[in-house]
Amino acid sequence: MPPPVPPFSRPRPSYPPKHVSSRTLSFSEERRYGRGRERYHSREVAMRACFDMMRRRYNEMPADPAQNFPTHSELGKGKGGKAHPMGVPADILRVDYVDFRPQENAKDHRTFHYELVQDHDRPTPVFRRGQAFYMSLVTRERDFDCTRDNLYLNFYFGPNPSVPKRTRIVLPVTIQKEFSKAPQKWDCRIHAQDSRNLTLQVHIPATCPVGVWRCVVETATRNYPKARTQYRAPEDMFVIFNPFCRDDAVYMENDAQRSEFVMNDTGKVYLGGSKNTHGRPWVYGQFDDCVLPAACVLLEMSRLTHAERGNPVKVSRALCAMVRAGSYSFSPFYFYGMLEPYYEDDHRGGQNPHLWTGSVKIIEEFLWQGATPVKFGHCWVMSALLTTFLRTLGMSARPTTVITSAHETQDTLTIDRYVDRFGDIIERGPGRDQPDAVWAFHTWCDVWMTRPDLPSGYSGWQALDPARSYFRDRYSNGCGPSSAEAVKKGDVGYSYETSALFSALNTFVRYFYEDDDSEWGYTHYRQYRFPMCRSIMTKAVGRHDDDGEGDCEDVTKTYKDMERSEPERFTVFNACRGMRKDHVYYDYQVRMRVSEGDQGSYDVTFELVDPQRVAAGQSMTVTLQVHNNSSETRTVQATISTRSAFYTGVMGAHLKRVTGQFTLAGGQRDTLTLRLDASEYQDRLVDMGFIKVTASGFVNENKQSYIDEHDFQFEKPRMSIEVAECQVGQECTATFSFSNPLDVPLTDCFFSMEVGGACRPRTMRVNREVRPRETFTYTQTFVPRRSGDRRLVAAFTSRQLHDITGSRKLTIRD
Repeated sequence: MPPPVPPFSRPRPSYPPKHVSSRTLSFSEERRYGRGRERYHSREVAMRACFDMMRRRYNEMPADPAQNFPTHSELGKGKGGKAHPMGVPADILRVDYVDFRPQENAKDHRTFHYELVQDHDRPTPVFRRGQAFYMSLVTRERDFDCTRDNLYLNFYFGPNPSVPKRTRIVLPVTIQKEFSKAPQKWDCRIHAQDSRNLTLQVHIPATCPVGVWRCVVETATRNYPKARTQYRAPEDMFVIFNPFCRDDAVYMENDAQRSEFVMNDTGKVYLGGSKNTHGRPWVYGQFDDCVLPAACVLLEMSRLTHAERGNPVKVSRALCAMVRAGSYSFSPFYFYGMLEPYYEDDHRGGQNPHLWTGSVKIIEEFLWQGATPVKFGHCWVMSALLTTFLRTLGMSARPTTVITSAHETQDTLTIDRYVDRFGDIIERGPGRDQPDAVWAFHTWCDVWMTRPDLPSGYSGWQALDPARSYFRDRYSNGCGPSSAEAVKKGDVGYSYETSALFSALNTFVRYFYEDDDSEWGYTHYRQYRFPMCRSIMTKAVGRHDDDGEGDCEDVTKTYKDMERSEPERFTVFNACRGMRKDHVYYDYQVRMRVSEGDQGSYDVTFELVDPQRVAAGQSMTVTLQVHNNSSETRTVQATISTRSAFYTGVMGAHLKRVTGQFTLAGGQRDTLTLRLDASEYQDRLVDMGFIKVTASGFVNENKQSYIDEHDFQFEKPRMSIEVAECQVGQECTATFSFSNPLDVPLTDCFFSMEVGGACRPRTMRVNREVRPRETFTYTQTFVPRRSGDRRLVAAFTSRQLHDITGSRKLTIRD
């Protein structure tokens, strides 16, 4: 039997125009349109995008017309509505309607938070697999009689449903009162029967594919079993993963962790450098009525077969590939995916990534534009967006950030850094042909699941990186899922792109300086210490600090073996390169690197003192300490150089450089200091305000050479938020304020805000400059649509200063 026609069968020429979106509606219009406008704005657009996508899939793969049985809507409407098609007995049982009782079932399935379920006019059922749900079936003329009637429940998934592939389920309704096939298979039993109302309980197995299922009820008489009629249930049902069920591969035992990583619709994404890490508040919004349909749209676009959508490994991998927009290999001009990455400072034609306050607005824009990529995003935006999709499908997920990450593209587990005569790093190498880079930080997404496809011990957290394209397939993008335990052990051959993640955390950095006496123009530095993966962090379970970083949790030990010695690390390094574990191949091995507290055979100690937290607009000081440990005189040349930089390692303008030459007697110390005033950097900062600090030193007598670098970020002001008492349906006022820390005005100012689950995201342009050192205050009204404990998140950007954010917990009364 072919798949029945999905809902929204009436064709529509296009999506609603963008000018009616929530960001252009005033308070009076919102009050006028109320909940009806909101449903039109989000629910209707999301469901129609889902329908249009799936309708194209159905039309591409038409089923055999000979198997098309007429539905009740095709039976005609003769006198009394009793007309019936030729060959169908007149006394056949006919279904009046089917009710999935979505709000009642949502309590047991823990899906009541989904706005699809809470819709008053047309609630949509959302069920977790591994559990049973109740449905009511009302017949027309008479009761169901098991001795007289044959009754079948048919559940269809995808455009070409198949019983052997478990994308078509046929459940005969019999007199049995208990399940006989559950929990491994679909099963159905009669729960109650009252007059023409039949209550059934249907069990969904814990291996069921996730997505949109549709139901058709077939009836026949026992005397004529082949003559059947069909009733197409008007509502489709969403089936999602179940982290509460032990039989599900995504089961998480800890209740507090489930609450944080599945049910919490707000959180933080950590950004910054090693001395100034801060959490950016984010509204995941996984229960918004546009998110779950959009996840199904992405799965359709990913070409993942419907039979494979019960496997969390493949589902998470498909979503990871679709979050980042890319192009097909056969057509570089045709883009697919949701969010287009862009790491430069000019965001014309799209939105500044620092203005996103959550995932919902990105998803809305994606659906408004007809499932075309949204502009623009950074790695942390894509990871938060992937976290939203995984949580809406019932998987435990969190964004995780590593401070100092290698982006190594040539599979050598090494990054070569070249330094010119002035002590500055040569970007992309001398020939501009070295694509490797060192990022100040990088964010990916962790998802929790068992891995029966891997050896024992590799279940648990799996890393998914939507921002990096390592899997070069025709329809694939992204990286993972890679077992965190496999990355920790260096077992790179067990799962998807584990070597890429291992490389990001363990790659060696080598430094070379310009040398006329070298046969190839460069000589390697004898001493350097630039550890990759300084720390890995995520938001802690059950904590949210609006005023600081008290909710940060260090999870470095999850991905790195901190007890492993340097020779053992080199052994793993060789194994990952496919070499003998005892093979010494590189000349920068252990004795060539500066270990913590170990200077080797060198008698001059260099130490770059990292700047502490410095607020934007203040002066920063960098110090290079030099100590002659020998009893002889040493002549030292040292340089400190600073440049503005993007967090991706791309260099900006030169800021300041100092050089010094010291003659140190035995045991003597000296320092080289660089002071960078606000006037020297505030009009030359780019993106997130990073400054690349590079320090180098040479000793004439023993040919000792030293280099170190540091990614420094200025501390941005926090946004203060004050909100009066909030009530559903009533106008509320929020006041946002912060002080401009710079001595220059802020221009091209934009402001965005949203309240998770209660107020749609909106972006406004500030039609004035923010004067130097001014305390800027902005007032915005909004109308909450749902009650409960919510979190308001706001962001401000300008040409001179990005990433000014704030959050505030709200209690909204009914």
